[in-house]
Amino acid sequence: MWNIRSNRNIKRVYSHIWNTNELLVSFDGCGIFRNWYYEPKWKTTMGWYHVDQNSILKPNRRCIQGFISLTDNNETTGGLIVFPHTHLRFNELNNLAHRSKDFVAIPSMHSILDRGNAIGKFIHCQSGDLVVWDSRLVHCNSCAFISDESLKNQSIDFLRIVAYVSMSPATFVCNQTLDQFRKKRKLLAQNNCSSVFNLPKISLEKLDAYQRALIIGTNVDDA
Repeated sequence: MWNIRSNRNIKRVYSHIWNTNELLVSFDGCGIFRNWYYEPKWKTTMGWYHVDQNSILKPNRRCIQGFISLTDNNETTGGLIVFPHTHLRFNELNNLAHRSKDFVAIPSMHSILDRGNAIGKFIHCQSGDLVVWDSRLVHCNSCAFISDESLKNQSIDFLRIVAYVSMSPATFVCNQTLDQFRKKRKLLAQNNCSSVFNLPKISLEKLDAYQRALIIGTNVDDA
């Protein structure tokens, strides 16, 4: 994941979006679709409409989500579906948002989806593409909806692999000083970004200066 997080082209995109070079990288994981052509029961049978931002606590643009696709995504593999312009109707989700959570599940018949009549847009992408979207945008993953039986006979274990990566300005840190936050981020990275106590610690010295800067939200583009 660090090879992807520290790709300078990714930071250039987020720097352009946020108009700053002092960015904090997310500690996200990856998403994988198994090749259900081998085993049909692996195929996802439904989508899960949602947003990843609380419309009450964070009504304005606060996060741009993203992933690097490590495979080609199309109708035969499944992938990301977004509902264009729903971020402009974000306040319609106030009746669903809980005051302690960012994730908001959205019923298919909700008003923001035009009572089930909204048409989502499937995102086609190729291996190596960066896909980004506003966290206020209604979205979901979707299984393949066009069958390609040739995949059944190919030695492909995974139809889709994406590595999630997002960056936000260090100035967004609140409820604590930036120094306090940076100290916690260093500890989190050393603990493998996990609460599991028996994993070996990671030495931040094994990361280069650029990677360490992404953890604490400083800028060393010239390093």
